[in-house]
Formats: sequence, C-alpha cells, structure tokens
Amino acid sequence: MSRWPPNRWEEDELVSKTRARVDQGALNLTPSQAETSYQGSMAGTNRHDDDAASSRVSMYSYRSNDRDNMRFVKEVDGRTINALSDQYYLPTDDPEWERLDKQHVAVVLGLGGLYPAKEVVRAVLAQQEGVQKSILDLGCGTGVWAVEMAKEFPWADVVGVDLALCPLEPENVPPNCRFEMDNLNLGLSHYENQFDVVHLRFVGSGLKDFPQRMKDVHATLKPGGVVLWVDVDYSLYFTPEFRYIPFALDANDPVGAWGQRSLAEMRRACTIVGSDIHGMEDALDNGLWNNEQIDPETCKTGSLYLPIGPWATHEDPAITQKLRYIGALMRTDAINGMKSIRPLLSKFWPPEIVDQWAKMAQKENMEMKNSPSMRVRLAWGRKRADGEERAPPLPLRPEPTESSSDDDALSDTDTKPYPFLFIYDSPEVSMEQKLLRNRDKVVSLPPSPSKS
Repeated sequence: MSRWPPNRWEEDELVSKTRARVDQGALNLTPSQAETSYQGSMAGTNRHDDDAASSRVSMYSYRSNDRDNMRFVKEVDGRTINALSDQYYLPTDDPEWERLDKQHVAVVLGLGGLYPAKEVVRAVLAQQEGVQKSILDLGCGTGVWAVEMAKEFPWADVVGVDLALCPLEPENVPPNCRFEMDNLNLGLSHYENQFDVVHLRFVGSGLKDFPQRMKDVHATLKPGGVVLWVDVDYSLYFTPEFRYIPFALDANDPVGAWGQRSLAEMRRACTIVGSDIHGMEDALDNGLWNNEQIDPETCKTGSLYLPIGPWATHEDPAITQKLRYIGALMRTDAINGMKSIRPLLSKFWPPEIVDQWAKMAQKENMEMKNSPSMRVRLAWGRKRADGEERAPPLPLRPEPTESSSDDDALSDTDTKPYPFLFIYDSPEVSMEQKLLRNRDKVVSLPPSPSKS
C-alpha cells in the first residue's frame, strides 16, 4: 500500500472543489453534526510535513501504481464528480452534501437512532478495561454519522472513509474521530481485524464485484464485531401495502411513475458503468445467514420505508408529525436526487429527456401521487470467532449508576415505535417479504438510445 499525501497547493485546490459548508440552520442539526476532524491514518502513521499538517487535511490511503495520473474530481454537466471511481457517479459538491445531510436526518428518525441492532451495537462497544473499541464508517459522505458516533462513544476510535474529502469544518471536533480518502473497490486489507463496528450506508451503487467487496468489509471486523449494511432499494413502493410502483413508459402512461422510471434507468446505468448494484440488492435482501464470515445466529434483515412527501398519518399525533417531517425531507431528497443522477443518466439518454423525466417526477412528488415510500434495506450480523462456527459471547455491559446518563437512550430520537420499520428474523421471512413487495415488479425497460 502506497502513501501519497499531495503537496499543499494540491490540497488547497482539492479542498476548494470538494469541501462544502453545511447549512446547519436550515437543517436544525445538532452542533456535533457540523463538526469533523482530519487526523493521521489508522492504517499507518506517516504524517505530512509541518506546513501541510497545519491544514488538518487527512492522510490519503489510495493504492495506485500511477500516482501522477491520479485526479480527484472532474466537472460533468455543471456538477463536481469524483474522478477516482467509475462506479460511483454521484456528485461531490455543496448541493449533494446538503441533500445527504437531510437524508441522514430522515434515516435517523426512521431508525429511531443512528443504527439498527441497538442492543448488539452497544454491547459490542461497551467499555472494557484494556480494550480499545473502534468504529469504521465506509462511504462516510459528509461525516455526520461518524461524528455522531464519536460523540456517543467517546472511548472508541472512529474512522470515516470516502472517495472525497469530508466536507465539514474541523473546529471543535471529537478528538476520537478521523477521516481518510480511500476506494473500497481497491480492497481493505490495511483495515483487517481492526474494528468492532463497521457501518456502510448507501454505498452499494458504487461497488463492483459485490461478493468480494462484502468479503473485504467483513474482514475488517474483529471476531465478534458487528457489520451494519444500510442501503437504498432504488425502487418506490405504494404505501401502506408496500408494493412496487410500476414505472412510466411514455407520456400517455396513466399508471406508471416517472420517479420510478428514473430509478430504474439509474440502476441500468450503474450496471453499464461497472457497478454490481444487482449483486448488492440480492445479497442484502438474502441476508448474511449463509455468509461464511458471519455467525448466522446473529443475523437479521429489515425494511425501513421513508414516505416521500408529507402525506402519511397515524392515530398518534406525535408519530404523524414525525412521518410528515420525514416525508418533507424525503420529498426534497427525491427532487434534488434527480439532479444528482442527471450526469449519470445523461451518459445514456439525451439530457433534454432526462430533464423531462425530472420535471414529471417532481410534479408527482408535489402531488404525492401513489403515496410513495423509499425503502431502505438493512442487514447485519456478527463475525465468527477465529476457527469457530459462532461469534464470541457479547461483552457484558456495565450496570448503570445513578450518576451515569441513561445509556439506553443514547442515539435514540424518541421512544415511540416507527410504524414503517420491519425486522426479519430468518431468511425465510426475508425472502417472503421480498416476493410480496415485488409481486408486481416488471424489470424490462425500453432500449436506451445509442449515443456517440
């Protein structure tokens, strides 16, 4: 593995292109959601010279045989796109960071906290004398999740990894949080057996050879560590029956949805540029029960449905308020997401057609046609002990004292159950639910026009 810190001029140029400023007031985020830090690598400790170190930009861990040809970003259709992976074609600029932060809030509200499997995660990360706990956030995006975890577990080391620099300001940051640039598709051998919790959220569209990437990710866990896969379904569903919404074929289609058509075209485009998005979908919906690195008795999958638009209601007014807030966030996410995938879709369709799809999808979103929801797929499990069939026993969590904070409330947004979160305890139930939600799914798209 080679180390390549760029010179100071290159750092300043890169930061100017990729670092955004979070609109904290608009999001009403907590102070810690606007903080981050850049420190040395967990995979090695060669620091910059004193001048470069003062900029507090992270170490880089790209493994490349041709560093002179490495470029960080490129401009496509007026958006800044990373130039380090052909598979991940979403922007890395201010509008995208703002979209991702609002998306983060919606997911956290739906999960009722930063992560699923709360009891397992907290037990795995419980303080143990003489044991350093560690957390890895792969595809960390704006860094919000990593920073919040560093706040919640101040005794744990947290490292966030992404193709682009984390865009948040470095002032007043948790000392136990650091960030690196890296490409998951190049392997993760420099992180093997280092982490108690590994988290991946919405990275599947940028991965190639998903079975190998999954193997790489699980290898970064310590025995007994837990992996948390959180990814998008890239489909829209009627609510509350959670059934696939058909995609529109032409302007006269009375039933099909243009938002669904755009997502279906995105999935096709991702496949063409080398993403194993279908492998990701199958692997996470099937769960980790048959994964050779994971203890099957610790596995579960799940579906988190986030309404798109403030249309949802519930008999409990507090839950209605939460659903409608999530819906407002997700409607903004859907509208801005169409702008984010425009450079990718325009590789295969004329931009004017893509813009027309976006216009019609926005009209659907504003009218809240079909009461749509976006599904987030969940899968988790704990790594087997070395040479064993099972994971080691969970560490015992210390008994709370009167002076201690309520540990069970950490990272929980409230105690009211979210009505659109479903957890599946077996592969049979997981597959049954997959068949039910996709019973009306048609995957045959019209041919895309050839483009020179």
